[in-house]
Amino acid sequence: MKIEKSSQDLENEVIYAGLCIHCGSCNAFCPHMDFNSETGEAFVVDECAETVGLCYNACPRSFLPVSEIEEKLFGQTRVDLAVGVYKDIIQVKSKTKDDILYNLVLAAFESGVVKHFVLSEPKSKKPPVAFPVVVDNAKDAKQYIPKATMDNAGPLITGIGKAYLDKKRDIGIIANPCHLQGLGKILVSDFNTGAERTSLKIAYACSSGGMTGCKYCTDFSGEFSDISYSPWGAPKGSGEAFLIIRTDIGQKVVDHAIKKKYLEITNKQPDLSEMKKFLNNKRKKNFKTLMGRDLITAKYLELNIDEFKDLLE
Repeated sequence: MKIEKSSQDLENEVIYAGLCIHCGSCNAFCPHMDFNSETGEAFVVDECAETVGLCYNACPRSFLPVSEIEEKLFGQTRVDLAVGVYKDIIQVKSKTKDDILYNLVLAAFESGVVKHFVLSEPKSKKPPVAFPVVVDNAKDAKQYIPKATMDNAGPLITGIGKAYLDKKRDIGIIANPCHLQGLGKILVSDFNTGAERTSLKIAYACSSGGMTGCKYCTDFSGEFSDISYSPWGAPKGSGEAFLIIRTDIGQKVVDHAIKKKYLEITNKQPDLSEMKKFLNNKRKKNFKTLMGRDLITAKYLELNIDEFKDLLE
């Protein structure tokens, strides 16, 4: 699906409207867009003659046809509204001195799924700003493994663009759900970008917050990833996390990590109630923000958001 809109529309509808999430999707492959080196926010470099702009069509906040993207990425649409499409959900812990995410990166390199990885280098905590780093081996990746979702708060998808320009292939990325929404849109589009060189997408399930655009997001589990890493719902203080495995590639990486004893499954069928409670509370809150106070019309009936709220509880 392509929309006949350009960078000027992106500027008006997303950036000036406070929806920009600083993900870097718009400027990863478009020469007419860039990002502020202090804040990470996108901006238009020059006027573009394209009527069907890659930047507008890549942005996760311009439009987001979730079911269409799922069908193209996974060959099916979700059954579980909160979690998205998945093959399995397991609870794991690290069996080494390294954390779970690093062990997934190590397994991805060793299994041949990736040859390079896009990770984040935080520059500021208030406001949260991070910039992409492309590493070529697991050893170099260790110092850039995020400890929280806000460590990823920046234009990380531009790292995919940089890796492509450097003629790299089989590129992995650890990113937040919003980043992978943009990357997912690019991957299922018919724009010629080089994004298809991405071979593994790991999502850090998001706790939301930190930037203005966060309050408009409804994806907290990383629905367009191959593997989602979620500490939310796992026993607090245990060092354990849930892995939501969505694809065969994701399964291959997790299987390698377990075979090599980097990770241990502590529960093959974990209780998902706390994770889903967290995800749904955030989704519900932000869905209300998206709806605003506009009237909702159903047949003859018109309601404002306050009158409608009991149906959202």
